[in-house]
Amino acid sequence: MRTNTLAPLVIGLFLLLAPDARAANEAVLENVAHRGLTLEAGLPQNTVEAIAAAYAAGAGTVETDFVLTKTGEIICLHDQKALATMSTIVKPPAEITPEDRARIDLGEKMRLKRPYRIPLLEDVLKVVPKDRIIQAEIKVYGATYADKFDAAVKAAGLSETNVTVSSFSVKALRDFKRHCPKYRTMWLGGGVMNKGFDLEAIVAQAKEARISIVCPGCASAIRAGFSRADADFIRKAGFDFRLYGVNSREGLKYAAQVGASGFTCNYFKGAYQWAKDLGDIRLEPVQHHAKEGE
Repeated sequence: MRTNTLAPLVIGLFLLLAPDARAANEAVLENVAHRGLTLEAGLPQNTVEAIAAAYAAGAGTVETDFVLTKTGEIICLHDQKALATMSTIVKPPAEITPEDRARIDLGEKMRLKRPYRIPLLEDVLKVVPKDRIIQAEIKVYGATYADKFDAAVKAAGLSETNVTVSSFSVKALRDFKRHCPKYRTMWLGGGVMNKGFDLEAIVAQAKEARISIVCPGCASAIRAGFSRADADFIRKAGFDFRLYGVNSREGLKYAAQVGASGFTCNYFKGAYQWAKDLGDIRLEPVQHHAKEGE
């Protein structure tokens, strides 16, 4: 009986090539730890300990928040509401003094065994590995912010390649970029908040402010009907595209569908399980990006 001698070869080639074929269809996204490893580690958000824990867990990028205070310090804190959820000493972040930092315990309401203090920018930068990235969101900006921030990065032995500067304020990003042109900047919200968003206006604003990354909120983008075609329009204009606030399996599925290159998440470890459950989604750290213009 005549046999098909090509069959084993064809089957072997299929088995060899099939994983690559599947990989070609995978959505690859960066999983960014939001305010450090907090909920999953039982640590107060935006503390040195939570940020260091996120890097130790494998995060390539950790998102944090920074405020320029009236005393001229840059501190790591989100807002007054976040402070109120952690501490009984509550005041506007811009009014926090060095004395306040010494007495406010961010783990007070969690009843942790030891105090957790509001860190300075310099404290945070000390725990950023040389091959990783910190996404530093501007919460309160001022005339001295950019120069102070840049000096702290260099004093920590880091460079612009270790930092992405983000903000909801195009004005703040524009001014920061004017002082520090080599840093990558990320526009949070990205003009996509409600139905009827104007893609051409978004691109025009981003170009004028020399934005690097457009990053809408996941929930607002879904609500506004933001599609893969809309994301492609932004990418074709020369911008990276990401999402913030991807905190569920459904949110991750949407991020993959619109082709986001990365996302911030409150559940850094949990997101890997979501990706596994969904299939055809791979999460990986993106480490040490190039300077702007390189």
